[in-house]
Amino acid sequence: IVGAKRVAGRWPGKGALEMKQPGDRVRVNIPGEFRSLTFACWVRIDSLDRWYNSLFLTDNYQRGEPHWQILDTGQLFFSVRVSQQKGGQEHRVVLSPPFWNPTLSGKWLHLVTTYDVDAKTTTHYLNGRQLIAESIPLHQLVETTRIGMASIGNWSMPTRPDSDFAIRNLNGRIDEFAIFSAALSAEEVAEMYESGKP
Repeated sequence: IVGAKRVAGRWPGKGALEMKQPGDRVRVNIPGEFRSLTFACWVRIDSLDRWYNSLFLTDNYQRGEPHWQILDTGQLFFSVRVSQQKGGQEHRVVLSPPFWNPTLSGKWLHLVTTYDVDAKTTTHYLNGRQLIAESIPLHQLVETTRIGMASIGNWSMPTRPDSDFAIRNLNGRIDEFAIFSAALSAEEVAEMYESGKP
């Protein structure tokens, strides 16, 4: 844990981490190779201060690495790097419809995104309900994903120096974060939300 403060979570006695400053983050190292993935977290967003607001970003952005974040428009953003070649399709981005606005500031939300290689789909969920499911064209499908060194709530090694692009710290709290090496079903996502909601 770098910089982030231990604070109250989504119910009494439940802890969380608050991220406010540009350096706040949680560092992780997840070795291995995977196919499908699911990212899930309980998050309290205070404001969307950045163009990109990080939920989970790998240090670099090599082929097969996922990036999960929220845009300043209130949309969930998920991508997996497809190619390193200039001019080629660098990544497959799937955006949700806008789900966040300032009236939700300080409220706990459950966010989930699944990357399903077998079904060739990326699906975003909010509070146990599907926001969008989008098919992945074959030429953009990455069947082997990897994570390695990464950060929760920030980006440690941005690929460009300009501040609008590089500074991506989350302004809010996270009190539960999970990554699964499988694409959870809609029923499993709903159950996770129901069992964890405050």
